[in-house]
Amino acid sequence: MSLRSTLCLLTLPLFAGCQYLPHTDYFTAPENEPNPAWIRIVNFTQHDDLYQYENGVRTGGVIRTGPLPFIHTQDKGMPKAGQNLTFDYYETQIRPGIETHVGMYWEGSRTKSCYVVTQFTPQAGRYYQFKMTSGSSGTCTLYPSLIERDKDGDGWHLTPNPDVTYKRDGPTAKTRYNNSLFENPDYHPPESLYPGMDVR
Repeated sequence: MSLRSTLCLLTLPLFAGCQYLPHTDYFTAPENEPNPAWIRIVNFTQHDDLYQYENGVRTGGVIRTGPLPFIHTQDKGMPKAGQNLTFDYYETQIRPGIETHVGMYWEGSRTKSCYVVTQFTPQAGRYYQFKMTSGSSGTCTLYPSLIERDKDGDGWHLTPNPDVTYKRDGPTAKTRYNNSLFENPDYHPPESLYPGMDVR
């Protein structure tokens, strides 16, 4: 067998294996939407996702703008409603009138995590906010809100959004261990197995 044939046979599995490489879908804001709805997702944006469903087709993905985990904040000028938002939130326009899912995920030390998914149908021209608390206390809670103009028209405020449903038990999820070995507080694996993670 010639050298060329041998090289071709050796490289063929590399190209065939590309379909098995990890792939991440990212949310992309709709272009040329004449009257969009707006959404803000607050906290843990490096793990959160946003999907919209129309005619059985799902579009969207994780909301961070690229594969680098430290890109958390995207400010599009939505009303802040008296909140002191300086870091780790994501604002975007979304298509109104179709089923929309927001998934928020908290990840702590020793593989502990919790995840809440909510769904709703946004209305054109309205502002929505989804904020989740840390799971360090044993649970995390997602707070869906409407951002509405004050009655006097001078400012904005948050009100609970009653038009959301949850894919599991509700807005509060218990933390769980992704690796059950960590349930034992005396389990301390070599740090090289979990680079960058607090395993002590």
